[in-house]
Amino acid sequence: MRGNKPNACVHAGAKKKRIKRKSTTNDEEMVSPRDPLLAYKKPQLVERLRTAQQQHLKVQQQFTVQAEASVKREARIAELEAKLAELEPYRTFVEQVRLRMHQEEHGSEMPPT
Repeated sequence: MRGNKPNACVHAGAKKKRIKRKSTTNDEEMVSPRDPLLAYKKPQLVERLRTAQQQHLKVQQQFTVQAEASVKREARIAELEAKLAELEPYRTFVEQVRLRMHQEEHGSEMPPT
């Protein structure tokens, strides 16, 4: 009888292995392909990480410079618009003087537009 018990255990283990093999399906294989980064060794991954961090820092610095330039540009535009608004009455006055001068030169004709 004792000779039969070890065989029974072997059969039970074999049966479990067969059950595990059946659990994979085609859908599962398509959804989770092996990540190619898992093929890299740690030193290679560290090197790639550091390179990516340096690139990120460089881009961040460029963005900061561009943002500062944009803020300065917007401030200059606001300054020029304020000056233009301040000078608007003078432009209107000059246009009126030109119109009068043109009318005096050509009689009461309207200036060409």
